[in-house]
Amino acid sequence: MSHYLKQLKQSSTRKIILLGLSQAGKTSIKDVVFGGKAPEETKDYAATLNYERQIEEVADEPITVMDLGGQEVFLKRFLSSMSSFIFSNVAVLVFICDIFTPDKFPASRKAFVEGVSRLEEMSDVQPAIYVLLHKTDLMTDLTQRAERMEFLMEMFQDAAPNKNITFLQTSIYDNSIHEAFKRITAEASEIIPEAEEIEKEEDLETIKKRLRLRPIQQVLHTLKFMNRLDEVLLISLDDPDFRINASDLDINEIQHVLNLMTRTNDLQLVANSRSELQRFGSVLIYRSRLESLPQLLIILISTDAKSTLETKNISDIEEDVRLLAKQLESMIQQST
Repeated sequence: MSHYLKQLKQSSTRKIILLGLSQAGKTSIKDVVFGGKAPEETKDYAATLNYERQIEEVADEPITVMDLGGQEVFLKRFLSSMSSFIFSNVAVLVFICDIFTPDKFPASRKAFVEGVSRLEEMSDVQPAIYVLLHKTDLMTDLTQRAERMEFLMEMFQDAAPNKNITFLQTSIYDNSIHEAFKRITAEASEIIPEAEEIEKEEDLETIKKRLRLRPIQQVLHTLKFMNRLDEVLLISLDDPDFRINASDLDINEIQHVLNLMTRTNDLQLVANSRSELQRFGSVLIYRSRLESLPQLLIILISTDAKSTLETKNISDIEEDVRLLAKQLESMIQQST
């Protein structure tokens, strides 16, 4: 690591900021994830006054976690007179939205728009943006929950159409919140200032390439999230190193799927198939017919009986994934 990179890391601490309306669950999330508290211990929390901050070690690096009070008086202050302090050097903005309070959705949208705007003005790094669709445990009707999720995803994405937003559904009463912050903290440790201030090193370029691929991963993640899939994987038969999956799972965790396909020549079956989509047990494989990406494979994996793979016709799924492949085409060309 260069002398300049060491100096940079010692001089300032990157931030994860938790933003959202009052009672959205920000402090409970912070204390469950970083404080080791049981969810039940956070049940009677009062609203956070002003803000709370703490330093966490992520990959041997200090990260400041800032829990911002969500009451209107504090939000106004954070988004105006304190904005340079709050929104400088932010690695990840985590916006928390309580999905069980639809009457607050317009106010959530407004706070999100203003937060993203301040972030763009004040941050000297390229931050990641996450929206946690939180308190999923309160909506037991899965159909109603899915409709609510789709509405909120469209609402937040329309509010910031030029931003890459990662949506995650979470609850402090299951492992979803820990999985979410495993991903968030990993990404926070990789957010870096522009290369003008640092020597270009091989590890730095690797990180920057991964960040360029984030929009592609977000498209895959949305497909996974909305269709109750275990995983969505994008690979190229032309380039064995080009593999992107929807989650932050180690690729080795689904390597057995690729090994199985290779042993049974399933890849060749897909290539010679009349249909572009083939089913192999709980796996669907789509081979792109796009001229610029003839060897692109999109692999959908699910063991959930309520997933798209089990409830929709092959032709319907094929149409959905064909549209996805066209969307991915331009993204892949821009990232390479």
